[in-house]
Amino acid sequence: MILVTGASGFVASHLIPRLLKDGHQLRCLVTNEAEGARIKAPGVELAIGNITDPASLRAAASGVDIVIHLVAVIRESGRNTFQRVNVEGARNMVEAAKGAGVKRFIHMGALGATPDPAYKYLNSKWLGMEAVRNSGLDFSMLQPSVMFGEGAGFIASLVRSIRMAPFIVPIAGDGQTKLQPIWVGDVVSCVMKLVAGEKRGETCQIGGPEILTYDAMIDEIMRALGEKKTKIHVPRGLMKPGVAVMDALLSNPPVTMVEFKSMEIPNTTEPEAVEKQFGFKPKRLRDGLSYLKTKA
Repeated sequence: MILVTGASGFVASHLIPRLLKDGHQLRCLVTNEAEGARIKAPGVELAIGNITDPASLRAAASGVDIVIHLVAVIRESGRNTFQRVNVEGARNMVEAAKGAGVKRFIHMGALGATPDPAYKYLNSKWLGMEAVRNSGLDFSMLQPSVMFGEGAGFIASLVRSIRMAPFIVPIAGDGQTKLQPIWVGDVVSCVMKLVAGEKRGETCQIGGPEILTYDAMIDEIMRALGEKKTKIHVPRGLMKPGVAVMDALLSNPPVTMVEFKSMEIPNTTEPEAVEKQFGFKPKRLRDGLSYLKTKA
């Protein structure tokens, strides 16, 4: 029995079909029946609960052999803060897994996770990872770079940035921040190897086969969308007030202040990280954006 948290989220939507195809018995943690209905996977058992509710997690973990912990927020909303979900939620799930005698704990971290509290999201991911590392559980962790694929929030935010203004795409700074986008299907393939028992006690940093600048990623997304616009580089100091205003006024801004700050940190590892650690070559960004054409 495998318990998947964050079961209605982006990574889970790609992972759950793979787990079912391999014959695994699944229990999915969802906050309510409506959320559970979004999981289009017949035969999956639903556990109603919340990562912030330890009692519900104890019930969800009962009889489970493996936990795959995917729950995280990349943007804060109301009570769903980085501290409450990414940090305390991870600690709650760890304690529930220990109490239930779970044999294996697989945790989704983030590349760039840091102990520096100046980077709120990346620091919350680091603290969550520390909870797993120090748990005494048989764990494995992945730290992927930014992901692309159907449902990817980061790519969706770049699309919004491209479409925010006619003729131009404003870019904070020189556009040379480095990222290593990885296809969600390749992240899922890595998770499947962890489920099979590989990389016990290890934390694996993973990224795609190319290290790209922010500028280059924008170019690839515009190419996939069939858009031609001029990139305008705006000094970060000048762009910061505009980002702050959008963050305060828009429900879904192209970039938040937390994300703006996080762009200071390169989001990369070795270009061959997946090949070296998991034995296969991941997909290039250019080869995995065709889904954007159907959304245009």
